[in-house]
Amino acid sequence: MHQALIDPSTDSAKLWLVKITVPGYDVMRLARNTEDVKYGQFVFEKNNFDIALAAMTSDGSVPQVILKVAQDPDHVLEDIVNETQGASDGSVTIYHVNEDFLSNEINELKADYDILTGNSDYEWVYLILGLPSPLLRKIPLRIDSSKQCPYALPELYKGPECQYDGEDATCTGYYDDCRTKGNDGLWGGEMGLDPNAGRA
Repeated sequence: MHQALIDPSTDSAKLWLVKITVPGYDVMRLARNTEDVKYGQFVFEKNNFDIALAAMTSDGSVPQVILKVAQDPDHVLEDIVNETQGASDGSVTIYHVNEDFLSNEINELKADYDILTGNSDYEWVYLILGLPSPLLRKIPLRIDSSKQCPYALPELYKGPECQYDGEDATCTGYYDDCRTKGNDGLWGGEMGLDPNAGRA
């Protein structure tokens, strides 16, 4: 899988997907493709968009990314931008995936951004994106938890990191439960940490 994702000569198509989240509105999932794409458990609707990658500057400003989305027939995204004065409380997740590996969402293939502002013209909706504050980033529990495995979360359980394929529909995340399932070799906690230590 890793080779297929990074090899530019592979016959498999690389796909760009975006998830646009603005509080109070339905989440929009779009695929830069001529057909809808199901990635993980969600369908990303076919659309046309472009991503202008951040340019590095020496003036100390925060790098920005511009997401340019083609106007849909009902101008749904444009209406959201207008009603929220630029969708500045929203966020965008950008995915770069391989068509042969769409059954499970892979965290390492996505990038999260805050929407700084937005505007539009007759053809496109423009979202100006910036990096989220690192102070708001949640540290994965596997880095600082000696008691629970993060792969027990519903969206990660039986995924590529967990790899459990037995009959149990849920997992507590505790090592004893993982061992009972015969999957303790892939338990995602850090048993060497002090169990009395607080979590970041």
